[in-house]
Amino acid sequence: MILAYNDPPFDAIAVDLVFNGDTFDFLKTCLDGAYPLHITADRALGKFRAIAAAHPDFFTAIGAFLSGGGRERRVFFIVGNHDPELLFPEVQAAIRERAGCEEGIEFPGFEFEIGEVHIEHGSQRDPMFRMAPEQLFLDGGGAPILALPWGSLALLEVAIPLQPQFYHLDRVKPRERLFEIMPEAKEFLLAKYWRYWTRDYLKALLAGRDPLKTITWRMLREIIYRFASADPEVKMGKYFQRALRETERFRLYLAGHRHEAAWMSYGNRKFLQAGCLRNEFMLAPDGTSRVSIPKTYAEAYLAGDRLVRSHFVEFEGPSPPEGYLPDSVFDFLPTIREHLGSEEERHLLRKAQREREAEEAGISSEEEA
Repeated sequence: MILAYNDPPFDAIAVDLVFNGDTFDFLKTCLDGAYPLHITADRALGKFRAIAAAHPDFFTAIGAFLSGGGRERRVFFIVGNHDPELLFPEVQAAIRERAGCEEGIEFPGFEFEIGEVHIEHGSQRDPMFRMAPEQLFLDGGGAPILALPWGSLALLEVAIPLQPQFYHLDRVKPRERLFEIMPEAKEFLLAKYWRYWTRDYLKALLAGRDPLKTITWRMLREIIYRFASADPEVKMGKYFQRALRETERFRLYLAGHRHEAAWMSYGNRKFLQAGCLRNEFMLAPDGTSRVSIPKTYAEAYLAGDRLVRSHFVEFEGPSPPEGYLPDSVFDFLPTIREHLGSEEERHLLRKAQREREAEEAGISSEEEA
């Protein structure tokens, strides 16, 4: 796919290849069998070596793209919530070295602007995953560590350790259907996070020994909302809706983050939310998930700084190997039931969810009673 942009008609024009975040899944890459919270440059490099060893063809393609074609070629890696390690200069140097290109690979940070086009991952608009640009690193007791946001900490300590057992459940869509046909999955996840925030995180916060464990009113408010609404999905759409209406400088906003292709427009301005390039599958009502969801990315054509046109490109990935998919998501149900929280926890979570649903419907809990 990458090298197709060195073939006609692209060989006659300058091409920028922009990876808009989460290109490398540092977050889910273990190091010495664990998922450390304190990410130093050395640990980031250790993770990168594992990623590069698993995907050598990607770096070969990047090098070939930059050296091919008849016109200028550039590659940009934007930071997403799964690859904040790109903020380390040492990791940037390692990527250039692995691709065999000292020139042509750039790291613009959280966003990139070219002419009338604004590109970012989108996680900076999500309260769970936003990193403070003025404080990207903290003192880790001798070496700087990434100032990981609280959403990333929760993933590292709760969700990601579950991946070996429940890998496939993270890849099925729509998530609402999974929770509808298997409500135990929602209860299981909510109970795990409930215990984390009310017990484990709070204990570490009170101990005061971890610089990453802090709390703010905005964070607390978001945690309460996510649990009360049982809404685990990331949030960012309202920011781009407002940007389309109020900002005249850009005619195109490009983002990702949600793994869901979407389109919004406002007059001659539009927002394209690309899908993702990992394998994801459509969940059928019977619990099977054999149909791959097409992968999507965006193309934008510029004449100087002026946006000429833009659109999605959709394609099918290779078929998964034999044995890659479980027969049904219900195969995971016995294990989930074994790990459900106490009846008291489950009652509290159901009560909070009912109150949130009533609030959204305009009915107070007193009126319900």
